[in-house]
Amino acid sequence: MTTPNAPATDGTSGGAWIPWLLVMFLASLLVAVCVGFLKSQSGTPPTEAVLSGGAAFAGSAMLCLGVVPVVHQLRRRG
Repeated sequence: MTTPNAPATDGTSGGAWIPWLLVMFLASLLVAVCVGFLKSQSGTPPTEAVLSGGAAFAGSAMLCLGVVPVVHQLRRRG
């Protein structure tokens, strides 16, 4: 028997986060490698290419993590 004040589970808690975080990490890593490769091919120093790749990784990771609450809210409304 469930209590009336128990939080509703929607499948995003517990172990379901781990695969999604892995996908977000790998997608961000792919973006970072591509940006770093393109920067190095344009003739910039390696340090600048690594710095650009790190910025791309951080930006895409934050974008991925920011999309999750938005999708969660949209699913709740509809």
